Amino acid sequence: MRWLNEVLRGHWKRCVNMFRMDTTTLLSMCNDLETHHGLKPSRRMSFIEKVTMFLFTIRVGASNMKMQERFQHSSEIVSRCFKEILKSLCLFVVEIIKLLDP
Repeated sequence: MRWLNEVLRGHWKRCVNMFRMDTTTLLSMCNDLETHHGLKPSRRMSFIEKVTMFLFTIRVGASNMKMQERFQHSSEIVSRCFKEILKSLCLFVVEIIKLLDP
């Protein structure tokens, strides 16, 4: 969490490099996922950490083992969070992307 806070509070370009979006956009997306798509924090992890873990995994193509080391969570938690975020993002995408002529 310390590394994540450092990235989010640091220079905006660092957040873009790590997660492919600026801090404002990232926090807005996290808020939407939490309020409209059922994303909940767990006892040990905030929803922001879950989303950034997912985005970082996608960005670098990281393995579960690499994510365990970066975010200091077990393989089970990393897998569970990835699935949870993927499910929430699928609901989010259906709401955001609409066909022009259905």
